[in-house]
Amino acid sequence: MTHNSTATILSGNPFATFAEQTETYTLSYDGAQGWSAPFPKVDSKNTLVLVFAACEFCTDQDPLLEIQNAYPNSAVAGCGTRGQVFEGDLQTQSISVGIIRFRSTTIKTAFAPVESFDQSRQAGVKLAEGIADPLLSGVLLFADGLLTEATDLVRGIQEVLPPNIPIAGGMASDHSLEHTWVYQQGQAVHGMACAIGLIGDKVEMACATGGGWKLIGEERTATRTSHKTIFEIDGRPALDVYKEHIGPEAIAGLPQSVIRFPIALKMDLHEVVRDVMGFDEETGAMHLAGDAPQGIGIQFMTTTPEEILDGVDEAVERLLMQTLGVNADALCVCISCSGRGEILGDQTSEEPRLLQELLGKDVKQVGMYAFGEISTTTSGYPQNHNQTMTVAIIRER
Repeated sequence: MTHNSTATILSGNPFATFAEQTETYTLSYDGAQGWSAPFPKVDSKNTLVLVFAACEFCTDQDPLLEIQNAYPNSAVAGCGTRGQVFEGDLQTQSISVGIIRFRSTTIKTAFAPVESFDQSRQAGVKLAEGIADPLLSGVLLFADGLLTEATDLVRGIQEVLPPNIPIAGGMASDHSLEHTWVYQQGQAVHGMACAIGLIGDKVEMACATGGGWKLIGEERTATRTSHKTIFEIDGRPALDVYKEHIGPEAIAGLPQSVIRFPIALKMDLHEVVRDVMGFDEETGAMHLAGDAPQGIGIQFMTTTPEEILDGVDEAVERLLMQTLGVNADALCVCISCSGRGEILGDQTSEEPRLLQELLGKDVKQVGMYAFGEISTTTSGYPQNHNQTMTVAIIRER
């Protein structure tokens, strides 16, 4: 276990209490070694416990129950993931736990069922209503990665919460597209979404994203779309235009090669990356991992493993441009896209290692590899992203 305490307690002061301290801890679990350390005794209404567990723990839930039993009064949430981030390391069959006990910040946690895509927006509304507060300062958001339409979930939240509230999170993932789940009261629950609201005027949360992608070709227009499908680009079958840009070698590698050639959607003040999930040779339609509004500008993208790692620098640079101080009491939550791991291969472990190096080892770090990342953007609005790394920093002033 690693631990930081930022309070200065005067020597010999017998009246010092936990309320004078902000404490951060991280610990991990694997089946062979058990827990890396005993659970820190910091259970309270001011304690946040984030849990990122290998998807296999949906069938072996005893360690998840141990966490809940150790922190019955705390806000405990998280999800299953195909890759766990723990203190600069990438793990695949473990549980990564981040704990922060605040001095004065309170926490609201809300859950909402999402059993199909068409329930996603209403789930977002319910989550937002459950954590709404005049002093809401940040939101962490996690949801079942196979049953939730992340864009609609975020839209539901935006209907209720002010646009200036930073939001960061991700969609639960797995290896087989069968077992994505959210952590709720010590159990791995399918078809669920959760939101954690940080309440108070002392808590700060900042988040930023980085990609490492480069644009290819000229900007085009998605002239006919429906939800996650682009039928036409500049009035032509979308797949025909796509193939013209990705090159003969990539075309020969289809459908596997699409992971290296996502699409950038041109929003008002920023770009959002969308994975290509498949296509229809007969109709020329392309199916994306998120929505693509009709009439939006698009541009094709590509990358290399080295450029993907540059995206970590990009995310940290954007994070540090914000006013938030990054110091030893902060908890870093890293959410990267599982598709980035497909591109990086054996180099995937370089992502969390590089992030730790850039932020400093004093900042505690946990995280996950997701089926989609959610983050507030530079324009001030949260978005569903693909193929990005989202970094969130949480601390008290």
